[in-house]
Parts: sequence; structure tokens; C-alpha cells
Amino acid sequence: MKRRDALLGLTSLAAVTTSARAQNKETWDQVVTAAKKEGVLVWSFFGAPGAATERQAKEFEQLYGIKVELAPGRTGDFEARWNAERAAGKASIDIRSSGSPENRRLAARGLDQSFGTLPAAVEPGVPWILDPLVDVKAGNGHTLMTSAGGYYILVNNRICPPAGGPRGYKDLEDPKYKGLIVLSEPIGPSPGSRWAAYAWKAYGDDHLRKVIDNVKALTRAEIEAPKQIARGEYGIFIHPTQVGAADIWKLPKPHPFRLVVPDDGVMLLFGGMNLLKDAPHPNAARVFMNYVLTKSAQQINADDPGGPFIRRDVTPKVPELAHFATAKPFPNNPDTYEFGSKLFFEWSAKAEPYLKAAGLKK
Repeated sequence: MKRRDALLGLTSLAAVTTSARAQNKETWDQVVTAAKKEGVLVWSFFGAPGAATERQAKEFEQLYGIKVELAPGRTGDFEARWNAERAAGKASIDIRSSGSPENRRLAARGLDQSFGTLPAAVEPGVPWILDPLVDVKAGNGHTLMTSAGGYYILVNNRICPPAGGPRGYKDLEDPKYKGLIVLSEPIGPSPGSRWAAYAWKAYGDDHLRKVIDNVKALTRAEIEAPKQIARGEYGIFIHPTQVGAADIWKLPKPHPFRLVVPDDGVMLLFGGMNLLKDAPHPNAARVFMNYVLTKSAQQINADDPGGPFIRRDVTPKVPELAHFATAKPFPNNPDTYEFGSKLFFEWSAKAEPYLKAAGLKK
């Protein structure tokens, strides 16, 4: 009798589980139907559109018949447009993707909204580099993590021969590198800000001062700077992502440069995505946010040399540019929510007085 009751219990549990799955599928199908009626979504992202971005937009449109309008822009440009539109009651942007500090700052300011349950985010057995729902599960806003990448040190082989280093971030304070470094300007959620924040936390003020004393110039052209290293205009760039190095990776071998995986750890960058407050096409946005987590969309990223991805079950086209998935992380990586929404900006500001003292900023 007890066994019969137990079997009935298991049957009942299976029936409930099956029913829940069916209900969830029905609910998601309703979201997709509503998204198709909206027919369009506006995707704002940091930087210029690349091949992977355009491929994802095209594949999504083919899958769902929903047009994706691309709205690239740095942080300030995006916020200026979006704030002006919202003030006029004519918001046009649905989702914003960028480095996770920008996304987490949007979440901390209450400028995003819940995207609900995304089937791809809860797909069983996916080997995520970072749980896409890490912030949501912790109750820290509504940022969806959609990609992962890493920063490296890019070095010209002629100016800084391999035998002489640098081998890690700590080495960059050595006076022998004076006048050889171009630094991504530590301003806003930039690559230079990430370096300044984490380097300060790990090594302190004196380290920041010594490295900045070695800097010859600041740049906001993170795509152009690697080419300057390849041409020998500078010896060291702090610091490109694997995406930033992808263009020069196509140059004939042997390369006149090398991509140093720092022995004190890789500074990781997670890309986030937010469904924005007042989004005019919220259902289309939700369907797209689900799509970017699928293996198909993630493989499009991995097909792009140096492309960032968050699933380990995809195959990067250039493995040398994908060390971020397996390398030792720099101290305090991966980012916490507190770092991304607050400490990132406070710690990176520690570089400001040294930049001014070195004559790099007024």
C-alpha cells in the first residue's frame, strides 16, 4: 500500500512538473506572439556595430520576423538621446547592452525593468562562464549578463622585446617603460577605468602613480590604439579586450606585437543587457534578450575573432583570443554588483590626481 501511494505521489509530481512546463511554454509563446505584433525593437549598444552584431540582428529577424534597429553609441551619447526622448514622452530605445558597470549603474538608478523568465537563461546543463541571472537572483536590479571577455596587455615586439617583459600589470610600474605606454583614458566605464580601479585595489596609490608616470599619451580610440602598437608608435597599450586586438590579429605572421596574458591575472569584462524603463517594444525586447543567450547567437559571437561569449559550449574561431574563458582572473574578478554599480567609479577616480600631475589631463 505504501509503495502504491509512493508511486502515485511520483506520478502526481511528474504530472505537476509537466503541467508547469506546459504552462511556462504557453506563457512564453504568448510573449513571442505579442513580440511579433510589435514587429520591431531598438537595440542600443556601446561602440560601433560589428559583424557579429549585424549577424545576430539578421538571424533574429529571420527567426521571428521582428526587425532590429541598431542604435550604437558610447555611454554619454546613449544617455543624452534616451533622456531627451523620455523627457519628450517619445522613448524609442528598448534595450541597452554595454560593459556590466554601465548596465549595473542603470539598474542601480532604477532605469530598467524586469524581463521576466527567459527560457534560454534557465536551460538545464548549460556551462555558463557566469550565470546570466547572477544579479537578478541576488535582487540587484534586472541586468542580464550576456557575454564575457578579458583585457590583455598589448606589446610591440621591437620596442619591448619578449625577453624584457612586461609579463603582468605589476611590471608596468618599471621605469624602463617610461614614455612607451598609451593608456585608455580612465573616464566613465572605459577599459582604462577598469585598469585603474582594479590596479589601485590590488597594488595601491604608489603603483598607479608609477605606471601613470610611464604613460606617454591617453586615448579614447580603443579600436585604433592596437593598430598604433602594431605600427610601433607606442610600445605598450593598456589595455585592449580580445575584440580590440582582433583587427590586428589578421596581419601577416610573425606578428610585430604580442598579446600578453598577465601573470597576475586577467581583468574580466562581462557584458550586460537591460530592458529599459518605458521601452516601447517590451515583448520584442524580451524575445531578443532570450535569443542572445542561445547557443546559436553565442556561436555567432565566437565566430567573430576575439568575440565575447558567455557559454563554454561554443567554439571560438581564434582560441588565442579567448584565454579569458580559462585564464586566472585578476584579484576581485569577476565583478560584483557593488563594484559594477558603485566601486568601479570610485576606485577608478583614484587615477585622476596622478594623470593631472603627469600632465596628461588638465
